[in-house]
Amino acid sequence: MRITRKAWLGFILVFVYGAFVGSTVFAGDGASPAKSINAKPVEASRGDTLTREDARMAYLVYNLLDENKKIKGANLKRGAELFYMNCRACHGDDGRRVNFTPMKSPTYLGTTALNDMPTFWYLMNFGDGGRGMLAYIDEISLEEMIDIAGFAQTLPP
Repeated sequence: MRITRKAWLGFILVFVYGAFVGSTVFAGDGASPAKSINAKPVEASRGDTLTREDARMAYLVYNLLDENKKIKGANLKRGAELFYMNCRACHGDDGRRVNFTPMKSPTYLGTTALNDMPTFWYLMNFGDGGRGMLAYIDEISLEEMIDIAGFAQTLPP
């Protein structure tokens, strides 16, 4: 049986159409459940349920921390430059200008970065209005935050 050129063209068009329609389902458009375990919901769709805060915190936990809770891939030299440019005014050269727990034993920026990176990361990204810490998620790029966080882990506790 011989397949004509017209039949082949029809087959290719049906295949391309099916691939296109299938890609909208796998993109997680919210109209139907994703059929692939690796499907990622389209940002701001009904399937995208992570808040901005949740997404940034998940990125830290799943992509940036090694088994010792150290930031992976940070450029410490650039992190130091960025720290001095953006953080030194409030936190001092060594991160010890502000004691985060004045009624208890001292807890400085380096201590928090080493022992509680999720808190450090959250505050750097989203701030704390009650303490006067500004949010930097819209001011500093993710790559720069990674470098600052890595450098902060080298500051004295």
